Amino acid sequence: MMRYSVDQLIKEADKLPPIPQAAQKALALIRSPESSASGLARVIEMDQVLTTQVLRWANSAYYGMENRISTAQQAIVVLGLEIIQELIMTYSFSDRLYKPLPGYELQRGELWQHALGTAIGAKLISKQLHLKIDEDAYFAGLLCDVGKLVFEKLLRESEINRSEWAQHSFLELERTNFGIDHAMLGAEIARRWQLPDNLVTAIAHHHAPQAAENYPMLVAAVHVADVSMMILGVGIGIDGLQYPLEDEALKRLGMTWEDLFHLIEQVSEQLAKAKEMISLV
Repeated sequence: MMRYSVDQLIKEADKLPPIPQAAQKALALIRSPESSASGLARVIEMDQVLTTQVLRWANSAYYGMENRISTAQQAIVVLGLEIIQELIMTYSFSDRLYKPLPGYELQRGELWQHALGTAIGAKLISKQLHLKIDEDAYFAGLLCDVGKLVFEKLLRESEINRSEWAQHSFLELERTNFGIDHAMLGAEIARRWQLPDNLVTAIAHHHAPQAAENYPMLVAAVHVADVSMMILGVGIGIDGLQYPLEDEALKRLGMTWEDLFHLIEQVSEQLAKAKEMISLV
């Protein structure tokens, strides 16, 4: 089969479309201590599609608004920066994550559901344990499998025997055949998108939290949330059953298996609501 160098993989990653410019500016502004609703609204209104989405979210029955929201600034005031930030991030990557990934035997929407559920779960962990990393946990969970977007095409073009996936860890096969796994490739993509170091670290180590030297609680939260989606059977594809839970991550967070199963119930409920809210069909 054809072998790929890390440099070739990075070039493939460079072909992924960047975050929309208006969304990039909006996310940067939200993180700035000098942000204001009026300034953020002006940035959002640079993108007609993003503006339409924000207004749709604000007027959704999911939020129960009585009076119709007609401007981006009104939507920001009503929803708050935290919700706006989550929705912009989810909007920015939904088109990429929603497509089918036949190389991983993932149907249309399966990777998106897995990513959204992981984001929700990681944020729930942060909230319930008072880690104060709610939004970073959400974003890292949403993007932890972004490296699969590059590998998927290469898997389809390669001659990897599908029976190997049942006998070996998908991480092992990625490293053997491509010289790097999707977690590390995803981290490199995140760097090139100029995402913060903590998100890069969480993406890089979400399958091996014990290897993370920095941001240990964030990495552990994303790992446990990712596993919760595997247990739910959402977006596991051809390789999901080979993915183990690292007990050390639970211990680091002070969680028990009972806590994990309670988290899974909560994620399942919130994911169903979120799918109604952020419909891509």
